[in-house]
Amino acid sequence: MIEEALQGEWQFCTVEMVKKNGEWYVHFVLKKEVELPDEPETIIAIDRGEKNLAVAVAVSKNNPDKPMKGQLWRGEEIKRIRGNYGHIRRNLQRKKLLKKVKELRGKERCIVNQQLHMIANQIVEYAKQFPRPVIVMENLTGIRDSFTKSKKLNMRFHSLPFRRLQTYIEYKANLERIEVRYLSKKEVRNTSKQCHRCGHVARKVDGRIYRCSKCGMEYDRDLNACINIARRVMSSAGWGSCEPPEPADEGVSVKPTLNAGSHRLKAVVVHG
Repeated sequence: MIEEALQGEWQFCTVEMVKKNGEWYVHFVLKKEVELPDEPETIIAIDRGEKNLAVAVAVSKNNPDKPMKGQLWRGEEIKRIRGNYGHIRRNLQRKKLLKKVKELRGKERCIVNQQLHMIANQIVEYAKQFPRPVIVMENLTGIRDSFTKSKKLNMRFHSLPFRRLQTYIEYKANLERIEVRYLSKKEVRNTSKQCHRCGHVARKVDGRIYRCSKCGMEYDRDLNACINIARRVMSSAGWGSCEPPEPADEGVSVKPTLNAGSHRLKAVVVHG
């Protein structure tokens, strides 16, 4: 990567020197322009939730009524890491060991970031298997301020770094010449309550399974919401027909796996 930057393929943005455990490390932030396709052929809808950190479903322009290959990333390891470090941090705070608390926060962030990079890599690899994909996600700006549930759910929700994951997905996708688009809160309204099969909007959804009182469909609630996001993008793009969509493929749960080391990079998008 550094050799490519020296040859002019990347542009140096910042260089940071950091000392850890008596050793010095250099952090490079690089920038590169990438050209994205004008017309996507596959919508990759990404949703998030309290149980599933990320959910993905693909919809093809050539077969818009058949969502494909749903996958779920549960983020259980991130919750476990956050929970363990939170317990240790509270004990240190009671003992007024504030320096140790600060050191612990840095270690926790590094471990969580590694998990987020692994999930982002897998999501981009998921998108790459489809022709000319575009990744679509909800704009999460201010979402933490608007989430008001029980104290327990608040703690669990805020332990999941959704926005940071989106940032990693975006630059990794751009480097693979995959566009990332964001939808407003209004555009994704009621996606968790709407049946992706018949379009009926339920007043309330309980449990992990969406059960439609109109057509009888039963489906994972997060995958159902993700499919609805994809269909709204399809509708705005003029894809699809007036016929009811086929039931989507069953979703597959994915566990993050370690691959090549991550880099702090930035992609500047240039549309072709």
